Amino acid sequence: MEIEHLNTLEEYHKRFGLECHNPWVGIVDFRKAPKCENGNFYLGFYLVKLKMKYCGDIRYGRTKYDYSEGSVFCFAPGQLVSINLQEGEVPTSMGLLFHPDLLNGTGLGKIIRTNYPYFSYGINEALLVNEEEVQYLLGAMERIQVELDAEEDEHTWNMVRIYISLVLEFLLRLYDRQFQRRGPVNQEVLVKFENQLHDYFTQRLQLKYGLPSVEYFARETGYTPKYFGDLIKKSIGVGAQDYIVSYIVDLAKHKLLLPDSSIKETAYELGFQYPQHFSRFFHKHVGCSPKEFKTKNHPHK
Repeated sequence: MEIEHLNTLEEYHKRFGLECHNPWVGIVDFRKAPKCENGNFYLGFYLVKLKMKYCGDIRYGRTKYDYSEGSVFCFAPGQLVSINLQEGEVPTSMGLLFHPDLLNGTGLGKIIRTNYPYFSYGINEALLVNEEEVQYLLGAMERIQVELDAEEDEHTWNMVRIYISLVLEFLLRLYDRQFQRRGPVNQEVLVKFENQLHDYFTQRLQLKYGLPSVEYFARETGYTPKYFGDLIKKSIGVGAQDYIVSYIVDLAKHKLLLPDSSIKETAYELGFQYPQHFSRFFHKHVGCSPKEFKTKNHPHK
């Protein structure tokens, strides 16, 4: 199927047979959309979509969204979205669209991709919402629409950005909550991560790929690095990168204390390209050089 590029809100509205009233912000009622054909397209703007009833599969990148009644999913500029509606089904959802140009030069524009991880590409879960939360989001969208419909003044766009910020902060609460709701699933991911980290070194993958990375384990478990990192941190209180570092440090200490071990051999066996890189890494996380560590723990050698 051909991939469409919808870079502007006007192009997106036209794609669904709707009239676009503003190039920067739009509230879309998909229940009133004359055209709801399936398709694949890249977005040039942010989309927060509130679904109030299941109406077909939604794919985000290469993964299918896990959602049911009462759910929200979020897309950022440059991401591929595919819609596959069931035959005869009509969407029952509302969407908040806003162009990144609206945020240029603002505090929100600086933090939106770092502070709101649910925009990260490839997350395969929607944010689940109950009826009260649905009404909150609908109310926020309604307030934005009121501002857009009113006569513009010097406060209009600040008010619009404030309401968008409230929506994003509210969704962040849902994002954090889903880690608690998915406790057993998260525990499975954590156990898998621990096993994969152990296997990475026992299978000597570090000699082929170098030091293990969060990106590697995120890919192996089917999550984005950001989502995977958040999941691990909320499960054990330590970020995935810190956990990997801790594992490497413990392994380095063990290898350094083996009979006849050398710093150079230890560095290469752990996946460091150069011994001096290993020495800097070890000193940073242990507080002494590998040589000092060996001497301290083998005072008679």
